[in-house]
Amino acid sequence: MRHRQVGSGDLHASEVGFPVWDLVAGPRARSDEEAAGLLGAALDLGVTWFGATDHDDGGRAERLLGAAVRGRRDEVTVATTFGYDTARRLFEPAPREGAGAALRHDWSPGFAGRALDASLRRLRLEPIDLWQLQHPGMDAIESDELFSFLADQVRKGKVRHVGVVLGPGVGWADEGIAALRVRGVAAVETVYNVAEQDPGRELASVAAGEGAGLLVRDPLAPRLTAAGRARLELLARDRDQSLDQALLRFALADPAVATVLPPATDASHLAELAAAADLPPPTAEDLDRIAELYEARFGLAPEDRRPAAAEPGATQ
Repeated sequence: MRHRQVGSGDLHASEVGFPVWDLVAGPRARSDEEAAGLLGAALDLGVTWFGATDHDDGGRAERLLGAAVRGRRDEVTVATTFGYDTARRLFEPAPREGAGAALRHDWSPGFAGRALDASLRRLRLEPIDLWQLQHPGMDAIESDELFSFLADQVRKGKVRHVGVVLGPGVGWADEGIAALRVRGVAAVETVYNVAEQDPGRELASVAAGEGAGLLVRDPLAPRLTAAGRARLELLARDRDQSLDQALLRFALADPAVATVLPPATDASHLAELAAAADLPPPTAEDLDRIAELYEARFGLAPEDRRPAAAEPGATQ
């Protein structure tokens, strides 16, 4: 497994990381036993970057991650999040049938302090290598009070670095750029793949200029249609690699990208994804062809741009 420096700082990441949140939320949620098996397999494959969340299923991702890396702490980089208050939910005045209640943010230093202590208890390790604001709006980025508190946690040794997770979904360029340029965060996590290249490309450029790293979510392009995937089979045809491996290599082609965080369907798929770190980068011809397809929206009419039902991938 090859490793990369996260920007110009002292964090390092395996080129292929592990999205621990994928084990506890959505259609691929696993039992504790299954999750422990996949986390152990990832460690054995040389994966060293693990990203959790603090709010899904009561912080279960952090508990699973802490148990998996205990005894191997020096080998791994641990990232987790804060910002969502699971006790507070926002309902629309007249919710649509079947609509759920969205979690609300709390960016006060008091809430952040309680969230940090809870994460440290669940992980049972200290410090957290990268503590990330999850889905911040500009109100959070512009809060001097919050970022003064974050700087204090770094000085106290509870946190090594601060980052942001952009979302939900693709977008949020303004927040990412402000976090990088104004707040000097160590890393930004965002959606970036062959079908959703913007604003990832701009964020990668800004991150490189600021000495920060880009962490890539959804690198397997889960919203790409089946027809779109078929157009990309040329990346795997007559080559000793799968299409999923080629998609990871595309995301890793940008030197600002520190790691990709692909969801794995099972241990075999995990091994396939981890092996992508040892494959060659896409050729200039590959990148030209991907650019052509991207500009043409993969040659599909708007009404045909439906996600492929069988394609795995969830957005953190």
